[in-house]
Amino acid sequence: MTLVSRLWRRGPEGTGLVPVSADGVGGLLDLCGTEPVQATPLAHQVQRWSRWGRGDVVVAGDPRAPVGAAWTTGVAMPFGLAPRPGTGHGGVARSTLLALAEHTGPRLGRHGSVVGVARDVAALWEPLRGLGVVAREERWNQPLLCAPASLEGEGLAAGQRRRRPALGWVAQGLHAATRREEPLVMPASVAMFTDEVGYDPTTTGSSYARHVSWLVSTGRSYVVLDDGTGAPARPGSAAVVAFKADVGSVWRSARDHVAMLTGVWTRPDLRGRGVGAVATAAVVDAVRRDHVGPQGMVSLYVNDFNTPALALYRSVGFTQVDTFATVLL
Repeated sequence: MTLVSRLWRRGPEGTGLVPVSADGVGGLLDLCGTEPVQATPLAHQVQRWSRWGRGDVVVAGDPRAPVGAAWTTGVAMPFGLAPRPGTGHGGVARSTLLALAEHTGPRLGRHGSVVGVARDVAALWEPLRGLGVVAREERWNQPLLCAPASLEGEGLAAGQRRRRPALGWVAQGLHAATRREEPLVMPASVAMFTDEVGYDPTTTGSSYARHVSWLVSTGRSYVVLDDGTGAPARPGSAAVVAFKADVGSVWRSARDHVAMLTGVWTRPDLRGRGVGAVATAAVVDAVRRDHVGPQGMVSLYVNDFNTPALALYRSVGFTQVDTFATVLL
């Protein structure tokens, strides 16, 4: 009997791992509510699906009030594994971390990852590496940023338009992509992913195309189209994607509404011209209008080595609230 199976046999009253089903995530979501911005990807993942396989989602301790949790299949999304000094949260036991690594390692996909709050990723990655899981790349400093609150009576895009009046068309043209525009969105999404992760996702099967299609069909993929030269696309003429951003995660709890942006991309020939800043501000406004409400929080995380992106987000008013990490497999 493996360590993880011994811990599972201890049941909900133990301090080890317990698999939970889709109708038993109330305690997990309460845990996520202690750090809603940081926990949005995990909360979104467990609320997106109505069912999953046994062991895809596990918690540490009593499922009614767990001390840690993780999505463990394909990618690993840990939360609450590490202590939070000053909050009374002591993290999970070493034996539980070992059990979680033993459970998660065989379930990670060929191009999987371990992603989340850096301290939680580190807590899980150490035993995973000890079990022989090999990383293709480790990104330990990914600032987690939050957009500023909207000004009274106007959104963020209004300020950017005043600074860059010639780019008013960018803010005006930002919209949720339609199904008819999906053929334009797909190559932009592939370019973004390839630049960010280092390989073309379409070479591994059809799952990425299905994901892009889902984002478009659910109104979560926002684009700005131009004529290919940095001028507004004319009705009836050829158009290409100048900018795109996806709402990768949304979580609406009783107390907080949070969205996390992913896949933010400006076409290379338009970078450094203000298009990204105006469009990003317009995306924040659109996500609040469409998904989380005017007081909702809009976040994203970015690699620390992406200096231009960090400068862009800070110019829009984003501030750092924590640090994420991603271990690419």
